[in-house]
Amino acid sequence: MSDKAKNNPFIRFRDFIAGVCMSVFRTTVRYFKNIPHRIKFFVKKKINEYKRKPKRKDINRVYVLVGYTSRKNVDARYNAERYMMILRRGLLILILVLLLFISLNKILPMINSEQYETMFGIGSVDKLTEEDPFENSGTSGK
Repeated sequence: MSDKAKNNPFIRFRDFIAGVCMSVFRTTVRYFKNIPHRIKFFVKKKINEYKRKPKRKDINRVYVLVGYTSRKNVDARYNAERYMMILRRGLLILILVLLLFISLNKILPMINSEQYETMFGIGSVDKLTEEDPFENSGTSGK
């Protein structure tokens, strides 16, 4: 390259753009050439993972002993997880019961039971059960 070309900003910019375009072209070609290999390796990896997985018989997590782990350590971790699941469920039930009691305490004072008694014609339980149609009147069909 001559001195004149080195000092010309248009030629330097053109060479820069040409270099970037060639780099993008090479990268794109490499990407599309590697697609079949990447698919093949992905499928192989998934097949090997599936083959190595132990069979599951229940919903709990299955541990594979790898490295320096012992069965005692795995059992301790399993028991700790089980305990935490039971604790979470218990706390969730406790929270739901507390929410139920709080909402009942807020709602019950707002209900006017006298209005409902007059609406349905019920003054008391005794009045309701006075005229029970299913009560034996003492006469039997014999």
